[in-house]
Amino acid sequence: MTVKTFVNHVLVGHAVGIVAALVPSALLGELSKALMGRVPVFGTIYQLVTIFMLAVPLLIGAAVAYQFKMKPIPMACVAAASWAGSGALKFTANGIVVTGMGDLVNTLVTISVTCALVLLIGHRLKSFEPLVLPPVICIVGGGLGVVLYPFVHNVTVGLGQVINSFSMLQPIPMSVLIAAVFSVVMISPISTVAIASAIGMSGIASGAGNLGCVAAAVGMFVGGLRVNKIGLSLSILLGTPKIMIAAMVRQPKICIPIVLNATFLGVIGALFQIKGTPISAGFGFSGMVGPINALHFMPGGATAANLLIIGLVYIAAPFAGGFFFEWLCRSVLHLYGSEDYSTEMAEFKKEKKQSKAKLVLEKA
Repeated sequence: MTVKTFVNHVLVGHAVGIVAALVPSALLGELSKALMGRVPVFGTIYQLVTIFMLAVPLLIGAAVAYQFKMKPIPMACVAAASWAGSGALKFTANGIVVTGMGDLVNTLVTISVTCALVLLIGHRLKSFEPLVLPPVICIVGGGLGVVLYPFVHNVTVGLGQVINSFSMLQPIPMSVLIAAVFSVVMISPISTVAIASAIGMSGIASGAGNLGCVAAAVGMFVGGLRVNKIGLSLSILLGTPKIMIAAMVRQPKICIPIVLNATFLGVIGALFQIKGTPISAGFGFSGMVGPINALHFMPGGATAANLLIIGLVYIAAPFAGGFFFEWLCRSVLHLYGSEDYSTEMAEFKKEKKQSKAKLVLEKA
């Protein structure tokens, strides 16, 4: 197996796990949260989608193991090691606390090491696999993830500190820089929510971060419409653009129109004073967290004028900018082709239209 194939399996599995874990919360989280006070069943639904969201490391681990065609025991071991290395579990005097999804970068590092270990020794264990493999993966794979976590997590913290330094600038330059950075981070394994929460991003800075996430979602949605099936494209738009990490690694230039659109939205967000909280900064359209929080901070709340502004900032401007900058970079500047947005998951690719063979009659 080549390094390219190995990395591709890890990134595709990461995308599958992200979809399974985050889409339920993205579609039903905010709705259930708003209605659970009136209809009790929505409280249960909110708990269920939250559990799925917190299970991200487990689901990514299982999905990556599936990409490597692993048997059930190795697959379960990879998933468990992934959860251990994510940093989501904290041991306290009162018991074990789940602190969130963990650090997705360290999750991928742990999964990569664990999968490499399984591929190296798994086939040699034969009938001893159920006895030997789980403790080896637990101690070596999971243990290495736990040891590396503080160092890898410092990358997220350091990036957060760089972004936090932008808050010292004037509103428009600050918003442009934050939106541009968040638009790229949103399509990487690094968590935008973790960054925003770590530095306490709020106010206009939070709104800019949220609009950067919107730019990433719209950009990947617009670019992928020609080559990916509509179901996957809507998962990117309403769920998370992290699904397209493999495409970005394969062709980084597809980020250029996204960054351009993010700078455009950053200016608009600063002009209209779009604000948010540390949590909403890391979401795009996902669960309508960004628009709802922005509306909450507007004077007067949900007035007709404010709803019009929200529609302009979160729908009209992102899609207008998304289509324009994607067309500019692909058709005018020729930086990449439509196929560069194609997913690695074959079941979500659009089938290419085959040209019909022409029948030519020859004269006798």
